[in-house]
Amino acid sequence: MSRAGSGASCRNEDRDDLAMRLMALFPRLLLLALSVWLSANLSAQNPPTSALTVKTSSGAVIWIDALRYGSIPESGELTVKNLSPGTHVIRARLRGKREARQTVILSADAQLSIQLALSTPADKAELSFQTAEELREHGKHAEAITEYRNAIKLRPQGFPAARIGLARSLMSNEEYEEAVAEVRKAMREKPGLYPEAYTVIANIKRTQGFYDDAITGYRKALTQARDFSPEAHTGLAIAYQDRNLPDEAIKHYRQAIVQAHDTEPIIYFLLGSMLERESRNKEAVEAYEKYLQLDPNSKQASAVRSVLKQLKREIQ
Repeated sequence: MSRAGSGASCRNEDRDDLAMRLMALFPRLLLLALSVWLSANLSAQNPPTSALTVKTSSGAVIWIDALRYGSIPESGELTVKNLSPGTHVIRARLRGKREARQTVILSADAQLSIQLALSTPADKAELSFQTAEELREHGKHAEAITEYRNAIKLRPQGFPAARIGLARSLMSNEEYEEAVAEVRKAMREKPGLYPEAYTVIANIKRTQGFYDDAITGYRKALTQARDFSPEAHTGLAIAYQDRNLPDEAIKHYRQAIVQAHDTEPIIYFLLGSMLERESRNKEAVEAYEKYLQLDPNSKQASAVRSVLKQLKREIQ
């Protein structure tokens, strides 16, 4: 055999030997890849969460990242679980006191406790603002509008939160142009990212029937909020529903539910109605039952219970 032939033969033998080794390693490589894939998927399905305990005066209302989590009980503390790791803004409001706020950074699976002092008296502007917020929550929008305007007058250097509240009440009273004008003023007083402002404008446009403008506004709000805004997701879902895009609507209702941490039961009702309309009865039953669990004494509760009985009969 020539040297050339001998060299080629050796190379072939080396290649065959390498192939055999790779074949032998293949099951282990496949197992490793599968293990990595499973680990990644399990992590995605069960993302790390954190818990935060807020200690302050009994009766104070707590917000975390614009989500209202309820009032502090007599024990003087409220624990919120399943918060995502990262930066969160906590606010506490007690009638007659200056609002307290604190920014915290939660690591994965952390359990943090903070103390918020509510000892400083509220000034006249904030007192009017607090009164206006309570009136709006009870649907007394005409009275709320008066108090919001008084708060703005008392704080001439700017009061964007009061203007946003005023815009919400003006929208409820169908004073749409004035509502948008107040949001624009709030945005000038608070330059930079302001996802709530874009959400409120989108709410106004949707209420007026301008669905494309509303969808654009909600998307802008979500971009600024890094996709975290239950209100924007809910509004976007309603807009898609009105545009007869049920799959998109259901997707955003579900996103809103995940982000709201059960602080807004009405989202389950809206999702249930959408699923029922699409004849996805089993899913609708789950949504309606969760709604009743969270808000058993709501105005819609009796009607929802009747719908549930009918849906369950149809499923059987």
